[in-house]
Amino acid sequence: MALLFVGEPPSLDDLCARVHDRWGAIPLMRRILLRPGQPSWLRRHRWQQTENIDLRAHVTEACAEVPYDGTGADAFTGLLARLVAQPVPDGRPPWRLLLVRPGGDQGPQGRFALILAAHHALMDGRSLERLLSGLLDGGTGHDGGTGHDGSVHGGVRAARTPRVAVPAHRMPDKQTEGVGRPLDALRSGRALPLPSGPPRPERDFVWTGLDTDTVRGARRALPGLGATLNELVLAASAGALRAVHGTPDRWPGAARPLYGMFSVDLRTPEQGEELGNLLSVVRLPLPVAVEGPRERLRACRDLLTGPGPAHDANASMRLVDAASRMGPWALRLLIKRASSPSWAPVTCTVIRWPRGPWSLDGALLERVLPLAPMQTPGAVRVALTDYARVFTLCVTGDPPRGHARELADAFGRELAALARSVPEFSARHSDRPS
Repeated sequence: MALLFVGEPPSLDDLCARVHDRWGAIPLMRRILLRPGQPSWLRRHRWQQTENIDLRAHVTEACAEVPYDGTGADAFTGLLARLVAQPVPDGRPPWRLLLVRPGGDQGPQGRFALILAAHHALMDGRSLERLLSGLLDGGTGHDGGTGHDGSVHGGVRAARTPRVAVPAHRMPDKQTEGVGRPLDALRSGRALPLPSGPPRPERDFVWTGLDTDTVRGARRALPGLGATLNELVLAASAGALRAVHGTPDRWPGAARPLYGMFSVDLRTPEQGEELGNLLSVVRLPLPVAVEGPRERLRACRDLLTGPGPAHDANASMRLVDAASRMGPWALRLLIKRASSPSWAPVTCTVIRWPRGPWSLDGALLERVLPLAPMQTPGAVRVALTDYARVFTLCVTGDPPRGHARELADAFGRELAALARSVPEFSARHSDRPS
């Protein structure tokens, strides 16, 4: 996860001191992931708690021009793309913090970035958000400092050993009837078509700012309270894929559903501030065959509000739990299956950053960028963040030939089409240049 600021960046020494002060007593930051011994297919990865770790050694800096909205940001975007693809080193806690400062003196209106990268098994996106907000000043209900129990400010508890999280409560049986069975999660869908063009040597990554009024207008394309951000991202992603790859009836392969997935936080209210990885995923068919942006948005509303797999994150958890009981070999087979390009090649994520204002040594937080590794060849990840109604879109792809920029542009056109379908928005913005 990357945070973009306006103002003077701190010195590396000051940032290291802040990390030691705010994160020094959190056990999670001192865990090392040990690879399984031989035979590896019968042994598990293990976590080892260490105390002789200098957290300041995990903090480094780099120089790159940090833009406002993703345009003219080749050096910075390239740096983010390398961080997404670069694994954390073995033999030390699997996280790192990077301060990106511009070259030369930019003055008080200059921009810099703070990037926290961590192994997905160590912490999920919610944990990254809580840790980074604990490093900053301000925010609603935050008073700074580190608690005596090793938690960062804002009430984040010292994390327990990362584990497979199981919800504290289950839905009654009558509510789960007909909802996705565990083995249904193993069924294959269809893979994304391979775009034409020369192969790219690296992962494809782009980010861009989205117009706030357009996002608000697109959400009002559904009656009543409007669309949620989850519904909006799923529908716009389906439309963008259709725009880039054409209608599904022209795709190669059998006419199966194109599955997408999104993360579900399994924390109970009592676990709301706990660090670690407590996520499950929900897989559902994307409406790429549906004509029209508004109709796709309505189809996503039906998927998320009607009975079906969107209400059963427990199905994925039960499958993982069953494989875990069988042994590491079963978990690895399950991971291999889930890493197939035809299982769920589209991942959609929405992150809402807590209300601010937030700052770092007086520099104001301006934008939040979600970063996540691509672990499935031929897949694409679409992530949207909302911080103080500043919306940022990130698209990461791992195909042989990159098309992240085309998808990001098509995503923006989908939002604009949805917003124009709202009479109030269309009338208010009719004098804007197209």
